[in-house]
Amino acid sequence: MFHQVNSFLDRVLAGVQTGSLWLARAGGVLILLTVVLVTIEVLSRQFMGRSAVHATELIGYIMAISASWSFAYTLMCKAHIRIDALYLNFPMKVRGALDLVALLAMAMFSILVVDAVYEVISASYSGGSTANTPLGTPLWMPQALWMIGLVWFGFAVCVMSLRVLFALLGGQSDRVQELAGSPTMDEQIKEENREAHS
Repeated sequence: MFHQVNSFLDRVLAGVQTGSLWLARAGGVLILLTVVLVTIEVLSRQFMGRSAVHATELIGYIMAISASWSFAYTLMCKAHIRIDALYLNFPMKVRGALDLVALLAMAMFSILVVDAVYEVISASYSGGSTANTPLGTPLWMPQALWMIGLVWFGFAVCVMSLRVLFALLGGQSDRVQELAGSPTMDEQIKEENREAHS
């Protein structure tokens, strides 16, 4: 039974990894867009004496959206900040249990955040809230784009938590380390060497 469930979850995780990569890339493109917006803003103020775009407002939205779109990719790459001074001294099974607890806490947090963001979007949409700026952007629009990244992150954390749980139940401590464990020094060196040669 564990084999079938793990095989299915591995396929789902592969899809999540691909989707997360594309969302992170889209977020990167949005960050590049901010460079274009700031350049236009500076040039228009220099040569026309006024702003041609409202870069400050748009960049604020873009930063929030691109950050939320990159959360799942950061999870998949195990790039979240960890304090692992004691963690690496524990046996593999204890580390696996701690990894699961951390993932479950992150899943709970993401569910709470998505719920709160949904409430904010609902209030913005039903109340017709707009930005108090010359653009008067309907706030539900950037908030909905922001929420897409948060929902995707929540989904990614939940799938990862399930996969780690079933790996622990199946006695696959190595797989837990590979999926969710804090990167060891050897893994970090291997990753740096791989990046240096690509």
